[in-house]
Amino acid sequence: MRKDVTDDPQAVADVLNRAEYATLALIDDDGLYSVPVNFGFKDGVLYLHSGRKGRKIEALRRAAASGSPVAFSAATQLEMKTGERACQWGYKFHCVLGSGTVSIVEDPKEQLAALGVIMQKYAGSDSFPYEEKLLGITAVAAIRVVRATARLKND
Repeated sequence: MRKDVTDDPQAVADVLNRAEYATLALIDDDGLYSVPVNFGFKDGVLYLHSGRKGRKIEALRRAAASGSPVAFSAATQLEMKTGERACQWGYKFHCVLGSGTVSIVEDPKEQLAALGVIMQKYAGSDSFPYEEKLLGITAVAAIRVVRATARLKND
């Protein structure tokens, strides 16, 4: 493993909790599919929401049904480096690359708990009310992280 890469769960969690969004890598009948998503992370599980129809949720359902893994990445603390020579340009960053197995959260109480994890991340609270109409058209997926590494590139 590279010197600036770690599989330490706390380092992974720190990057995921700071990242504004994650990018999912999925596959469906049309091929590879990459999509940015809002998410929450708690106890080794990445939670995300989706409409009940569409390419993203269909690809997630397919992965859940087949047991196929999905991949994800997230980055934070991006800072451009510049210099006199081309090789001095680049970025400092902290990122996570990972994969896991998907389940679709069907139980309404578990859905609310998962949505609460997402709201806690972005709003600092999980005590927001939800409109029943919107909950009826919202799907929730849970990605149990099987493998993840954090790269902490500080120079």
